[in-house]
Amino acid sequence: MVRHTTYIKPNGIHYRVTNMFHSICGFFSLFLIWGLVLNFSEGVSLLSMIHILILLLLTLAGTFYRDTWIFNTQDKSITSIYGFGPVCRREQFSFSEVYRLELTHFVRGSTSKDAKPTKRRFRAMIVFSLSLGEEDKRDIEIIAEKTSGGRTESAVQAISAVTGLPLFVDRPRDFDLNISYKDMKWR
Repeated sequence: MVRHTTYIKPNGIHYRVTNMFHSICGFFSLFLIWGLVLNFSEGVSLLSMIHILILLLLTLAGTFYRDTWIFNTQDKSITSIYGFGPVCRREQFSFSEVYRLELTHFVRGSTSKDAKPTKRRFRAMIVFSLSLGEEDKRDIEIIAEKTSGGRTESAVQAISAVTGLPLFVDRPRDFDLNISYKDMKWR
């Protein structure tokens, strides 16, 4: 799973994919390259190693994947960088264009606002987005609330505190307390 985290820099705050994700993907890429070189030196056919090539392409994509939001407080700008390696798409917004930062919740698989998350089908989700007006939004991250574990909420609050941009949260975080019969036993 691709995780995002905040990095406070002298010129503002960055919200991007963790260094650990890139390091793990890079390590597996090197391991797979080593395996390919070793098998080629022993005369093994490339057709018998197609699965290794597919895994190598996936880990290289993970190594060079970029999803970064730079909130520059000196220039009063927000830059979005998305892509692989040097092939990236950049978008830039000034703080004056931004209406607010938004953290909204919904239940995946349901259109009702009052839907309750269940274990399997309906999952509680969080959307961290940049509101540029009434109809214009840029989604920064969409993640399951349970997977986020409060990290997305704290990142949004940190970004709002550092940049001074207004923050809108539609409701507080749901605490998914999965209490089973085993947890309720008397001790």
